[in-house]
Amino acid sequence: MLEILNELTLSISEETPWLLPLCFAMFGACVGSFLNVVIYRLPLGLSVNEPRRSFCPECKQAIPWYLNIPVISWLMLRGKSACCKKPISPRYCLVELGTAVLFGALAWRFYAEPLPAQILLCVWASIMIAVFFIDREHMVVLPVLTNSAAAAGVLTALFAPWLADAISITAGEGLMWSLCGGICAFLLLKLVALLGRLLFGGKTQEFESARQWSLAQAGDDLELKIGEDTYLWSELFMEAANTVCLKNATISAAEKKQGDITFSTTTATLADGSVLELEEYEKLSGICHGLTTRREAMGSGDAHIALAIGTLCGWQGVLFALVAGSFVGIAQAIITKIKRGEPMPFGPAFITGAFIYIFFGQQLITYYLSSLEN
Repeated sequence: MLEILNELTLSISEETPWLLPLCFAMFGACVGSFLNVVIYRLPLGLSVNEPRRSFCPECKQAIPWYLNIPVISWLMLRGKSACCKKPISPRYCLVELGTAVLFGALAWRFYAEPLPAQILLCVWASIMIAVFFIDREHMVVLPVLTNSAAAAGVLTALFAPWLADAISITAGEGLMWSLCGGICAFLLLKLVALLGRLLFGGKTQEFESARQWSLAQAGDDLELKIGEDTYLWSELFMEAANTVCLKNATISAAEKKQGDITFSTTTATLADGSVLELEEYEKLSGICHGLTTRREAMGSGDAHIALAIGTLCGWQGVLFALVAGSFVGIAQAIITKIKRGEPMPFGPAFITGAFIYIFFGQQLITYYLSSLEN
């Protein structure tokens, strides 16, 4: 039955090459609409199933089906909510349109592959789109998504083993290279993060006498002052996992409590375990007897992204994505004029590098090797 279906789809692709990509693209737009739900709800800890109907992110009113048509509804409403007239992020339209284009491109590029491989490629791609935008907006990578993408990558290797390794010709070889690629990529980036933390991960200062400290707004940034030294919040927290600890300190928001105060990007955790939300205070101050900073050389979430990429593209695809992603990240920083020290997640650039590899990687590698020979 599967062979008959594959022959049928191949025949359709040869006679009307635009038909299957068009069907995939239309379905991709609908998938993109669901991905917007995932991107909005998962980082907030909300269920993607309850409530079942989409709701306005501003006033929370349910959206009727006729105003929830992928791409078209956002364009017809000119990027505004029909219920409260508040602006709706262009991301909603971009995700739906991007997923449609990507599904169509995958169907066009891999029309000769078995239909299950094409479907699994789209599953992998849709999950990575969600990872892309969640990391971009929240600077967090959710393992539940990357693990699902990794599973899709392993299953793809059963139908298109060449993706995991160009010389593989059997499903067994593809499966082996898929698992090895994912595990090795995950361990490699974990090792890089560990070495970076050991070599550049932080410093500890002990003061001979107590120093005054304060944390207050400074333009678009926060500014931490300790004695005569000044630290910008964006430089201290270039990675969301970084921490800053004031040793044996007091804080103006708590009466005469002294102990270590640990800061994250948005919170301050006191010695007794209580947590203060920084946005609720215009200024915090006190005294401290030391400072400890902990920096991540690479976000731990990038290792999970590498796992997902490795199962689909193999170790060589991960290396390609790392290099290509670095160039994409540099270009993004230049185009968006990101300031020095401002945090920027690497995940979206890493994923973009993976998509470049999927569509053009083998051709680019072949061209590069041939240019070296000449």
